[in-house]
Amino acid sequence: MRSLTVGLDYKSLTSPKRGRENELGIALPVKVLDADGSIIADALTSLDRPAEFRISDELRTVFVRLAWPSGKTETKRVNLQQNEMAKVVFTDTKFARNEWSAWATPLLNSRASRFCGERSSGASIEAYLSVWLRIWQFDQGKWHQMPINPLMQYKNDVARQMDLDLVAKPHLLQVGGSSVPWRFIALPSSGPCRILLTSNDSKDPRADPLKIVVTSFRTSAETLLEFLARDAVRAANTMVSSVEMAISLFEEKFHDPLAALIGAYYLLRIEDWDRVPLWWWQNLSTNFPWIPDTAIVHCVRLLRAGLEDEIARVKAITLFKDCVDRGWPVYEEGLQLLQEAGSLLRHISSRQDAEYFAKVESLVTAKTWAGAALSFYGKEPSRPSAVLWVGMPNAPRRRRLSQPAGVGELIKQNQQVVEDLNLTIASKVSRQMSSLMFAKEFVAQRPPNKNTVRKRARQESNSESFEKSENNAIEDYWISREIDDDTNEKKTAKPHVTWLLLGDIGN
Repeated sequence: MRSLTVGLDYKSLTSPKRGRENELGIALPVKVLDADGSIIADALTSLDRPAEFRISDELRTVFVRLAWPSGKTETKRVNLQQNEMAKVVFTDTKFARNEWSAWATPLLNSRASRFCGERSSGASIEAYLSVWLRIWQFDQGKWHQMPINPLMQYKNDVARQMDLDLVAKPHLLQVGGSSVPWRFIALPSSGPCRILLTSNDSKDPRADPLKIVVTSFRTSAETLLEFLARDAVRAANTMVSSVEMAISLFEEKFHDPLAALIGAYYLLRIEDWDRVPLWWWQNLSTNFPWIPDTAIVHCVRLLRAGLEDEIARVKAITLFKDCVDRGWPVYEEGLQLLQEAGSLLRHISSRQDAEYFAKVESLVTAKTWAGAALSFYGKEPSRPSAVLWVGMPNAPRRRRLSQPAGVGELIKQNQQVVEDLNLTIASKVSRQMSSLMFAKEFVAQRPPNKNTVRKRARQESNSESFEKSENNAIEDYWISREIDDDTNEKKTAKPHVTWLLLGDIGN
């Protein structure tokens, strides 16, 4: 038997991670293939723990393939004829353009040309410098805009990045612009959070123009979740190598509840939820209400085991409602579990609970792709919408309707409701929407007249200042950027930033 060692030398990913001193750094799955492409073995390699393989003497040549969560792979050929002990090392020399942005490279699309030292393709980030961002925080049952106070900011010609420190409450990042649909991306809370924004290399016309990548520096757990989000279960299985890693993450819930949540997601995905006691799930949902996902994983755990009596039924419905009442899930996996639970609980719940199923339905219809993080379209965080909104924060306008795949069945369920209310004017649009909530929204929002359109166009063309929002649905705010008037004197409307432009990051 010959020995094969596979190492990972990503120097750009070894920088200290604030608040995550125990994090070992990135680890990625590798496969060893024979000349026919058959898998001989697979394992996990990391910065400080190389993978070790024992290869049969009969094999003279093998191929080692490293996989990123984005789907990109890198393959190296190894000649074993003269080597009893062979070694392969994957390095980041080709893609580490900037140390501060290199962490995101494995999470970008399979080409990742912007970070691989290759010539950038598509639109530069310069085309999106007028895109705006704001942060929302869920507190006392409502979403509130929060000042944006980055700890660190970075920029180059293809990306912008900022570091935040978030309290233990649900948070959403909202982005939008004149040509960028308004959308929300859930942020992991209770500690440091890093956000990178770059133009999207995807040629899919349905793709969002901006690619947004988020990390809370839980590298191993987040990489595992990214593989799950892409249904790369084999790679995820290699990540954990056994269920023990997921159980270990779960067990450390009081030290790191978000990592424990990811462990719970993995156990539910592979149907090994019974490997840990029920009270672990109860502790997770009870002690960390600021993570909405904890309620839905507990709910689905009860549903998978079966609801034996009325007490279990009431408990499952309560947990389902708790997840919705606490904000939105942090991760896309949580939305999938909300769908699963909703399809089962809808038939055994009361009429008073109908609004909860409608809210989940609206979130499903409005969702968009942001990797493992939950992301959805909408003008307000509490009302996800299939209607795409564009424009500056004080001048929103509808662009077009979005109908995600699979919404057809949901449409049929609500057609009768629309007909009963005689919403004939909205009938064509309501067929593209999944709930009564959307039908009401369409009827309530009349298209703006030509004068309004011209007025909004003038507002958006003025990049120096904007007036107070006239939209009562969104909280009042004033722009806090300094404004030059005719006397060249600088005025400040407010001491805190409630939103900022992408172009301001790093300045």
